[in-house]
Amino acid sequence: MSFIETKVSVILTSYNKPKLLEKAIESVLKQTMPDWELWIMDDHSNAETVQTIERHLEDPRIQYRNSEIEDKERHQSTRYATMINKAIPLSKGRYLTYLTDDTVYAPDRLEEMVAYLEKNAGIDIVYSAQQVKVVNEQMVCLKEYTREANVILVQAADKVDHCSVMHRREILQQVWEQFGSYWDDDPQHWCRGDAVFWKRLNTFQSFHPLSKVLDITYKTSQSVQSLFRHLPAALPNGILVKGTSEKVYLLNNGQRRLINPAMFSFYKYDPNKIVNIPDPLLYRYEEGIPFDKASSLPPYRLFQDKDGDVFYLEQKQRRRITNPLLLMKNRFNRQEIIQIEGERLREVPIGPNVDSHFSEPLLENKVYKNYTQYWLMSECVLLPIDKKVLQRLKLDHDPIAIPSNKIKKWKIGPPIVSGYL
Repeated sequence: MSFIETKVSVILTSYNKPKLLEKAIESVLKQTMPDWELWIMDDHSNAETVQTIERHLEDPRIQYRNSEIEDKERHQSTRYATMINKAIPLSKGRYLTYLTDDTVYAPDRLEEMVAYLEKNAGIDIVYSAQQVKVVNEQMVCLKEYTREANVILVQAADKVDHCSVMHRREILQQVWEQFGSYWDDDPQHWCRGDAVFWKRLNTFQSFHPLSKVLDITYKTSQSVQSLFRHLPAALPNGILVKGTSEKVYLLNNGQRRLINPAMFSFYKYDPNKIVNIPDPLLYRYEEGIPFDKASSLPPYRLFQDKDGDVFYLEQKQRRRITNPLLLMKNRFNRQEIIQIEGERLREVPIGPNVDSHFSEPLLENKVYKNYTQYWLMSECVLLPIDKKVLQRLKLDHDPIAIPSNKIKKWKIGPPIVSGYL
């Protein structure tokens, strides 16, 4: 462990939230107790984020590390836990505490927590109340509430936020000796890395409360919990997704295939159907060949050939829609029919026509509803899908009504449920 030179080490993890990061750094600079060091552990963010950090590096108390991680490696660990583990041996504080790039400290936060620990020599961990503000993209507060801190917690996991805790350095040595690391950065812990670490700390001591609100956290659409909420562990084919960059991909056979803006328009995709997902999940999918005018046609679109025939393209076949009424019955949008010329459509094998009686295979990547149960058809298997997952994947619009006796005709697969929260 490092030689102790200062009172408090603040470890701030950062990734692509420059405006909120500025607020977080300023909240440390405004602390009433000046005896601190700040380790900004940035996970290879965009240029604007790096510039935000660099503006503050004249203060000798602020240290900065950039992971320089490649995107293709981003899914291999819980990144903020990995970055914290790198910062701990570098830090020199008697007490350690944590901050994220969507949270700010109250001005007296460090002073209050240090005073509590120095007054109570037998206590190693303190936590405070926290104000939570749910905000939109314009940072307008939609709702707010307080996470109270009024009881001693022998099980703090999932009850105390990442940014509301301070602990003595000595307890880290106990954690290391017991578990072989500080924070557990296994990728399965992306949504609750702090909860796993709190369990480790609780092996040795309870969390003691400070009832005062000492930090404010902003929950945005880009917060870790928001990005993972109601996502299944495996995303279905045909979903439009994007991470923190502006690139949009179609998930197709276990790959993410880029759709550039021109192709997005050409294939008449709806921007409202793009699903924001966390980068670690996005980069689990190998990048495939982009969809362009020379590539194969993307599945799950409507194409019309030069003869005027309309086809629904599935993964391995094209299915003719013989009657315009079938477009409405199967919840197709006429405005999304793509005029296609040449041999590209004819290269796709012809499959059974789309019928009106569900006697032929149900349409792939379409959502069906029977009473309150929703189903997604995938490769001739009906998969029950949770309504919240359906909404999260933006597949909940206008499902196809199907009678119970038709459901029984098809093989039923495992349900699609949330794999995270």
